[in-house]
Amino acid sequence: LSMRSWARDLGRRLAEGPRGLSRNEDLRALGETVGGLAHNFNNSLAAILAYTELMLRESESEAARRRLMVIRDVALEASATVRKLQEFVSRQPQVAFGPVGLPAVIAEALELTAPRWRDEAERKGTVITVTQDMEALPPVEGNAFELRDALVRLINNAVDAMPRGGSLAIRAASEASGWVVVEVRDSGIGMSEEMRRRLAEHARGLQSGQGLAHVYDIVERHGGSVAIDSEIGKGTTVRLRLHASRFQIIPASEGPAERQTPPEQAARVLLVDDDPRLLTVLSDVLRSEGHAITVAANGEEAVAVFDPAAHDVVITDLGMPRMNGWEVAERIKTRSPATAVFILTGWGEGVSAHESMQFVDRVIAKPVSAEALLEQLAGLTRSRVPPA
Repeated sequence: LSMRSWARDLGRRLAEGPRGLSRNEDLRALGETVGGLAHNFNNSLAAILAYTELMLRESESEAARRRLMVIRDVALEASATVRKLQEFVSRQPQVAFGPVGLPAVIAEALELTAPRWRDEAERKGTVITVTQDMEALPPVEGNAFELRDALVRLINNAVDAMPRGGSLAIRAASEASGWVVVEVRDSGIGMSEEMRRRLAEHARGLQSGQGLAHVYDIVERHGGSVAIDSEIGKGTTVRLRLHASRFQIIPASEGPAERQTPPEQAARVLLVDDDPRLLTVLSDVLRSEGHAITVAANGEEAVAVFDPAAHDVVITDLGMPRMNGWEVAERIKTRSPATAVFILTGWGEGVSAHESMQFVDRVIAKPVSAEALLEQLAGLTRSRVPPA
């Protein structure tokens, strides 16, 4: 109810123009409110996601695992929606990147668009043949939901270009230079060189979220590029170049997972969060992999219990009363520079520019995936274990 009242009041003051708050004040108020709501919502999603992934790792029932995967995917999609809302008010991208397996993303995009290239074509009495050609690929550095969105848009564009049916080919290959190339090729009506040039210019000029403009926006946010090759009557090829990731993907377990962390790689973690639910669920996730966990309910308690001889890594929430995550990181690093410090944040702000980043090893956006958090810890501990 309070949110509705705030929204009505803000709308009234916006309508009043000069008599209400100034535009800058309105936008600042909007950003602060959305930021706070997003932080709380991300904390809730983090608990849902972490427990769901923990149950996925332990469940022996295939039916239960399928249901849990739906819960996990819905939580991730809700998280993506929150990030889009944060982007809207901050005008800055709030997308969490990590290693992404393109074969899975392409398969999902084809499944999502099947009602168009398969079902709709059949109703019209036409056939669109879909083929895939993918060699052994490294993961790309990016966001799976955004990359899937870009591919869905390209596939739909290709279907639009083949009203009488045709062929749709998706090819992905790695380059020695550290890039991965994805091609979406159709046998549709094609376009002239002038049409291609205008299309590219028009796409870049459109507001984000509209058709090909959204594809350009996504790929450029990933540090990649988009190229279009086409001839009238000979179809169109859209080529995406994406950075290969430096990290590997942990395969999802096919059944209940045994503890995978070797004893010599188990970390001693000081976990800090003022949300007791999140503190509990993250503790359970980390302990399930054999890590030793000490918990602290706020920044002051964390600084008080921290022991350089007993803690390899500190994982702290960013937004906490009295002493926030930046202050915790500075206190810990000043006392023990060798201790790794991870910041967890549900605020979605441009934390990389903060002056205290020098005291932080990694920033992880909430809701954090259990697998992603465990992989971050595994990467840290593997690097500290001397070779046999």
